[in-house]
Amino acid sequence: MRKNVKKFLPWLILLTILVGAVIWYILDRRVSDTQQQAYGEKIKEAELNLNGKNYSTALNKYYDATEIIPHELKAYSGIVNALLLKNRKEDALAITREATRALSSNQRSNLYLSIGDVYFEEGNYEKAKEVYQEGLSLGVTNPALELALGKSLLNVGMFKEGRRLIEENQYTGEEEIEANLILSYIYAIEGIDKAKKQISAVTPSERWNHFYDEFDTTLKSLDQDLKFNVVKLARVYINSGYPYLAIQVLQKDGVDISQYLEGKYFLGRAYLDAGQYDKAITELDAALSLGGMESEIFWTKARASYAKNDLEASITNYSRAIDSAGKQIPEDLLKEYVHMLLDNKQNLKASEVIKLSLISSEEAYIYLLGLEVSSTLSEAAKIEYYMNQLTKFELTEDQEKEYLYWQAKLFIEKGEVENAKVTLEKLLSLDKFNPKYHFLLSKVKIKETDVEGAKMSLEKCIECDLDNVVTEEALQLLSNLK
Repeated sequence: MRKNVKKFLPWLILLTILVGAVIWYILDRRVSDTQQQAYGEKIKEAELNLNGKNYSTALNKYYDATEIIPHELKAYSGIVNALLLKNRKEDALAITREATRALSSNQRSNLYLSIGDVYFEEGNYEKAKEVYQEGLSLGVTNPALELALGKSLLNVGMFKEGRRLIEENQYTGEEEIEANLILSYIYAIEGIDKAKKQISAVTPSERWNHFYDEFDTTLKSLDQDLKFNVVKLARVYINSGYPYLAIQVLQKDGVDISQYLEGKYFLGRAYLDAGQYDKAITELDAALSLGGMESEIFWTKARASYAKNDLEASITNYSRAIDSAGKQIPEDLLKEYVHMLLDNKQNLKASEVIKLSLISSEEAYIYLLGLEVSSTLSEAAKIEYYMNQLTKFELTEDQEKEYLYWQAKLFIEKGEVENAKVTLEKLLSLDKFNPKYHFLLSKVKIKETDVEGAKMSLEKCIECDLDNVVTEEALQLLSNLK
């Protein structure tokens, strides 16, 4: 009997420890009604501040919530979301790695998914892939995360691996619809009939209906002209964010696009989006030799050159893109070029670009760009002229906000505080979260010797400025006041 007891004693001790651990785990995760209520209140306060673009306060409220119930996902999801909105991706990643260990592995994997998706949307496919892989390394089964990894693999040139991951998983819901669309894209490279069959295999939700209709229409438009077919497919792939699929289809065996203008152009576009800038320039130069589409080709070359940090070549190609456009300069092209010049302190060149653009086309947006340029050069007469010209246009709401910003700025510089305040009220009525409004309001407060009010306005400006339009100036002014 004593021998039997000795034999089973270690197992009894182990069982006791395991039972104790289970009981401790259950008790540790048990949440009282008081805790749940306090947690809910903190979450509600955080969400209200988040909606009001008070990101710092929202983050503090979310952090408070994690102290009350450490193993609930909602607070951590709010923290990650707020950090991503402020373009603090690395901070969001650090929080997910270090501070979310009380969550289940599956919950943590969803946070990795949110962060990876931002990198993916920005075109940083390699980083997105790393984040998705880190989430899956937690040992979870997360179809949405696996699909996201498959997409990123396609976009870093790991075509076979990405395809296999998308094909082998059994997706449901929105993931099934998206995966089916991507497989249709892939199969179209091999054969039109296979793609048609795949695209009709699933009924899309409202979210994906446009993409399905677009690709279905594209497939039905394909004929016996192989060069025409691959270019139409490549255009869809590039616009949908899959440059490597475009490269695959344009380099398909049996299709010679060497003398096909659109084929070479879209291959250059695809290489640009894939981050292969030298190859992009080579293909775009080949397209230029064929004649036609000069403005689009030079514009794409300018982007590729700038991505290579070749400022001189970029300026040359932007100039040629604008010259080739004639009197119909694309607004996005001119804005992109002028802002690139200003970012690189090429202010005189930017002024020259504005002058030449106004000769060929007098548009409100060009005068607004002119205000930005002339402000950097302290050209008071030009600024006054551009402001007068803008009164002749029926402005869009966004243009109206820009005009009011410049009008208020000029009033402040002239010391006309009351006029500035009236103008800022108009701007506020159009956009209460406009960071430029809060920045100029701080300057009004300074004129009125309200230092604390100025500090509050600057802090609000920094909170609202998700695109860092005036953050640097606001931080400098704030540091001077403290």
